[in-house]
Amino acid sequence: MLRIHFTTTDLNRIRWAPHPEPLMETVLSLQLLQQPQARSEPFARWSAEVGQSLGRSERQLFALVTPDDGTVPELLLAPTGAATLADALSAVRSKPAARAISDLAVTRSMRPDLPQWIADVHHGRPEATERLIGLLSAYHRLAVAPAWRYVEQAVRAAYGRASAATGTMLNGLHPAISWEFPILTVPCHIPHDVDVHLSGRGLLLIPAFFLRVPTARLDNYDEQAPIELYFPVRHQLAGLPEDTPHLDPGLVRLLGRTRAAALAALATVRSTAELATRVGISAATASHHLNALRAGGLITTTRERGITRHSLTHLGLRLLYGTPPAPGRPVAAFPPPAAR
Repeated sequence: MLRIHFTTTDLNRIRWAPHPEPLMETVLSLQLLQQPQARSEPFARWSAEVGQSLGRSERQLFALVTPDDGTVPELLLAPTGAATLADALSAVRSKPAARAISDLAVTRSMRPDLPQWIADVHHGRPEATERLIGLLSAYHRLAVAPAWRYVEQAVRAAYGRASAATGTMLNGLHPAISWEFPILTVPCHIPHDVDVHLSGRGLLLIPAFFLRVPTARLDNYDEQAPIELYFPVRHQLAGLPEDTPHLDPGLVRLLGRTRAAALAALATVRSTAELATRVGISAATASHHLNALRAGGLITTTRERGITRHSLTHLGLRLLYGTPPAPGRPVAAFPPPAAR
């Protein structure tokens, strides 16, 4: 157990992460996919669809993390403040070399068999770094971006519960976390209990969507940096979404019903034949609509082992999902629908 000791002054130094971080959630989702819990609600449908869409190249990223909780490279877990994956990756690329090497030492202490290419990323070697950025970007587009609206909804709900809570915001963060002034007790992945006195360094609360169990991170490079406390958000599953497409009328007017349905169906990565079956059109008609969507920058197409697969670009995601649903509107928080 980690026991974090507060003074009354320390209670005024509690902060929340300003928004969910795409890089952190992307890496945590890689870990979750390797755990049995990924095949249970509320992640079962998401993990099944992601598993079908990942190619051999994206699966190389599983080497970044192990199924055991608490073995994520700190270089990729530490908050950057970035609201997009591209900005977060740029922040990682520009981290001081001494910090990256310090993070590598911690990672290697947990994983003595760490693959060399991951160590090369920590050393700032360009080929390894660009490889990681390319793989993470491709994986994020396939697995995390289609679910991002649900990530944001769940994290916003966590913020709302905290602001509405009476007394300190440390009450009720997670069933495994206990609070009784002046001590916050958090489970951790070390064989003995550890006591840490904040002494003015602050505490950063980070609700995480793809995290399974709470965890805390102490900055091994800057001893005065705030302690980071990551905890799973509540996934309010209101039942599986309907299997029939529900298309926004504005999207139908813009694209036409069939093309709008094709765009919605590609919220899940699909081959041309799978898309045709999903939308109920011929393969030739599907190819026609795919060409138009690709020309408009709304989808991207890749080919691997003789199979062509289509997925939404960031522009396509924005057009399909637009703004989040209005407050109070009943939605299934997860998993994302295969078509809308």
